[in-house]
Formats: sequence, C-alpha cells, structure tokens
Amino acid sequence: MNDALATVEEFISITTSLSTERNIDQLLSMIVASACRITQADTGLIYVLDTTKQFLVVKAVHSRSADPKLYEFESVALFIDGERNLTHLGAYSAFTGKLSNIPNIYEYTGFGFDDIYAFDRKHKYYTQSILAVPLRNHENITIGILQLINRIDSNTNEIIPFPGSVERIVTAFASQAAVAIDNAQLTNKNKRLIDVLNHSNKQLEAENQQLRKKIKSNYDFTRIVGQGEAMQRVFGLLKKIFDSDATVLLGGQTGTGKELIAQTIHYNSKRSKGEFVAQNCAALPENLLESELFGFKKGAFSGANSDKMGLIELSHGGTLFLDEIGDMPVTLQAKLLRVLQEKEVRPLGALTPKKIDIRVVAATHCDLLKKIEAGEFREDLYYRLSVFPINLPPLSARKEDMPSLLQHFLKLFSEQYSKNISGYSPKSLDILIQHEYPGNIRELRNAVERAVLLCEDGGNILEEHLPEKMQEVASRMDMKDKCTETVIPDSVLAANDGLKDAIDNFEASIVRNKLSECSWNQTQAAEKLKIGRRTLIEKMRRYNIKRDTDAVH
Repeated sequence: MNDALATVEEFISITTSLSTERNIDQLLSMIVASACRITQADTGLIYVLDTTKQFLVVKAVHSRSADPKLYEFESVALFIDGERNLTHLGAYSAFTGKLSNIPNIYEYTGFGFDDIYAFDRKHKYYTQSILAVPLRNHENITIGILQLINRIDSNTNEIIPFPGSVERIVTAFASQAAVAIDNAQLTNKNKRLIDVLNHSNKQLEAENQQLRKKIKSNYDFTRIVGQGEAMQRVFGLLKKIFDSDATVLLGGQTGTGKELIAQTIHYNSKRSKGEFVAQNCAALPENLLESELFGFKKGAFSGANSDKMGLIELSHGGTLFLDEIGDMPVTLQAKLLRVLQEKEVRPLGALTPKKIDIRVVAATHCDLLKKIEAGEFREDLYYRLSVFPINLPPLSARKEDMPSLLQHFLKLFSEQYSKNISGYSPKSLDILIQHEYPGNIRELRNAVERAVLLCEDGGNILEEHLPEKMQEVASRMDMKDKCTETVIPDSVLAANDGLKDAIDNFEASIVRNKLSECSWNQTQAAEKLKIGRRTLIEKMRRYNIKRDTDAVH
C-alpha cells in the first residue's frame, strides 16, 4: 500500500513538473527518466514524429545499466512501399494507438526486433521485456512513442515482465506527457514563427527606408529602360492608371520587373506619400503568411506576447504589392477577397474589423485561368484583382532594348562597386545580346553584376567574365561556325590571273556555301549574308549558282 501511495505521489509530482517545462529536449529527458522510475524500467526511449510525419526518431534515452549514447537506433519508417509498417513495434503503436506489453522479445514472433537483437549482440546487453506506449495529444493524434525496456525486480534485481497495474499508471502518465510535449512543441513553433516575423519586419523596415532614400518627390517611370515598342505599350497603359485606385494585375514571366512596375504605379499615384508594402506570397508558409498579412492581437495564440500590425493595415493610405499571388493558399484567398470587397481587415484574435484604404497591385507568372480550372485559385478573387491587367513582355521580345539595358546595368554596377569599366569587348557584347535569357531582366542584371565584379578596374568586360553557361553556349556556337565556315578551294585563286575574277569567284563560293548551309532556303541565306533576298537572287543569277538537283533537271 505504501509503495502504491509513493507511486501516486511520484506521479503527481512528475506531471506537475512536466506541465511547466517548455524546453523540448529537457522535457523529453524528464519524461523518459520519470517513466523509468515509475515503472522500475532499466531503460527508456522516446520516439518522436519528424517534421514530415513519415518517420519515428529517437529523441531521448535514459538507462541505468547501459550508456544512453549507445542507443543510436535508425529512424523508423512509418510506411514501406506505400503500406503501413506494422512489423515494427513503434510504428504499430503509432498507427493503432494501442499499448503493447511483451514479456520476452526473444520468445515473441509478432514484431521484428532485428534492431534490438543487433544492439544486444554488439553491446552484450540483454533486452527481455518491453512496454510500448503511444503518446497521444489532446486531439488523440499520436505524436510519439514511449518505449520502456526490462522491468527490474527491486528485491532480486532480476528482469521481470511489466504487470497490468503498471500498464494503467503508465497510460495515464503518457497522456499527461503527450499534452506537455504538444504544448512545448507549439510554444517553440510559435516562438520560431514570431522570430521569423520580427526578422522579416526588420528587413522590411530597412528595405522601406532604403527605398524612401532613393525616391525624391516623384518616381519618374521614364527612367525605366525600355525604348522598344513592347515596353512603350506598357508605359502607355501605366499612364492611364496613375490617377486611379484601380486594382492592377501584373502578368509575365519571372524576372520581367513586375515589382519595379508596381513601385512605378505607387510613386506616380496620389498614394505616393503613403507606404509601398511588398510581400511575396510564395515565400512564407500559410500560417506565417496569414499572420504577416493580417497581423494578430496579443494572446491570439501561444507566443503572441504583443500586438502585431499586419502588412494590409500597414499599407493603409498606400499600396500593397502581392507578388506571386497565384501561390497564395486558397483559404487565405477567401480572406483577401473580403478585404477587397469590404475594405476592412481583422487581425488574428481581434473581435472587430478595422477599416482600411489601400490599393492592391498583384503579380503572377502563373496562368491564373488554368489554376481556376484546377480549383487552385478563386474565380471571384481573380476578377477582383484583374480590373486592369498588364502583361509584361519577356526580354526575348525586347531585343531593341538590349544595348540600353547593357549600358544601364554597366553604369549602375560600376558606380556601386566603385570601378571604372570602359565597356564590353565585341565578343562579350555579342554573347550578351544573342543569349536567350530564360530568367529575363533578372538574369541579365545578374550577369552584368558578376562581370563587373570580375573585371579589372579600368578594363573591358571580356567573355571570361560572363557566367559559365553563357560561355559554354558561345563555345558551342563557335564550334558550329567553324564546322560550317566557308571553305575556298585553291582553284578559286589559282585558276584566275585577274583580281576581279578572283573576287567574283570568292563571292560566288561564299554565296554557294551559305545556301548549302541553309538547305538552299534563300530567305535564311540572305539573312546570314546580311543582304536582301532580291540581292541574293541577283547574285545567284549573275554567278549561275544552282542547286545540284536543279542543274540535273
């Protein structure tokens, strides 16, 4: 009776201590050590679900007779070939939520104990009785497994099975331990989220301060490089919305400068004195993005120790730029739609909404109509956002802007890194202009910045200063050109005494070779020779140049 009372008192004392511990590692160590005391187990282990929910990982070990460091069991896969792993005792307990009490694992064939057998052989230990108890939180979800090994008889010091009376008390203990673990994990998670939020806020504040320093009284959109027809069309559309509050949806490939266009809209509008607040919807997980956009009240969740203003409220009187809107979770899309419809926002934990006055500029590289068909984007939100759609052209459609862009970035980074760069070598310039740029303006900008960093002060940007991918493409082009370059037979010069005849034969040889290279496509050959098609036809007539098949017929 006294032993039972002592066990109950131990149980109460332990559960009280567990409820106040927030350090997850210390908590797990306390749980496994306490469980061993309560059950008189020689050794105890705690398996915890990893972040993927696919594996059980040993996170705490306590042992009286063996070094805890020796228990380096591999993670237990919950699924094997897509099927539940019911052969491992820990995985079985996780799936079923049932306690398992095995008197002697060497006489039991229901589970595979290969890892324990190997441990016993290696460390000369003898594992006999095992008690596996699932740790289930308040939602009755298994978050880990408590595994107790070898109950020791206090009188004989021999290994004995765990009795039924121990099963009842260890089950109650596991319930309290699971709640403590769940609370500690939630507290740690919220702390990490708040740390990330605070870090993001500091970064955002620093970026806004830098942006304000760069901007004087007005942001002149003509400073955006784009003299070509494609960008002039964009500028024409921008002029029509500067004085309005219409919601704008910017489309186009990644790297086409959508945030720069959004800034242009803001700083040329009547909201230019307000904040320009930007958020990439693909950069944060759903719960963190919701807190970032909507903010929260103190006490809204564990770890929310003070009020936090969300970006929507922060952009009151200004512009909110939502980049990659197509990647916003559907649940948040519904809340954003309400903000646009009702012109109000309610922070997490708040009882009443706040009226707001913002303009939203959204951007995406996705086809939102296809996302709507797939059920990944709300149709009503799409029509709320696309009041005034603007599609930004890829760099491949802006070849006429390339010289100006190259000069702009060269000047920008030369000043930024205090270098006097004379310009581009002919070879590097040709590579930069001919490159395809799947990353658009961002890729071009990065290539020039890298080249400026590598270039010697006072020198020219050379081919070797460009990214390796560009150099490889240029090398392949050179090899192709060498393989297809015009070969002039010795007879072209040897058979003619006059210079004019030699030049004519030389020209005829070049024309014939270029036609052959282009499979006798006259338009392509003329483009490569940089002459008009009529001029090519005239030279073919003059030199009597015909395809061999034409000559036969």
